[in-house]
Amino acid sequence: MKHRARTSSPARKAYYDAASYRRWAARQIGPRAVGGFYRSAFSDVVYEVLAIEPGPRPQWPTWKITTRQLGESTSRWHCAAWDERDHIVALPGEEALTFWAEHTLARPAESDGALLEQRHVLDEAAHPATVAALHQLARTARLPQTA
Repeated sequence: MKHRARTSSPARKAYYDAASYRRWAARQIGPRAVGGFYRSAFSDVVYEVLAIEPGPRPQWPTWKITTRQLGESTSRWHCAAWDERDHIVALPGEEALTFWAEHTLARPAESDGALLEQRHVLDEAAHPATVAALHQLARTARLPQTA
């Protein structure tokens, strides 16, 4: 029986390079997910993940994560890898909403607009069934035609 030598085609190399990149990017991102809260071991800051772009991108950085520090309104992006000393504060979903609501109630907003927005979100968190019903009504509602 003849032994067939493995030939490496450009397509096969591209496939393995892409898979290698995806594994590398996943290690850099770590357990972070959009909507979760995390504490950086380096700066001791709690931040919320707003977006993750795993790449690959043609320019540096090849991947990036958009975050907002807890209690601030501005967002920023970075490509700092997950460190084993970093900490998961709240996972996305109900746990993150509860964490954010507790923080909001403990530290009120500084402006009327921000306070109104925070109270609206807290109302949604306190009454999820009502909010879900209103969302359903909004999707099925028919607006009257204007003449």
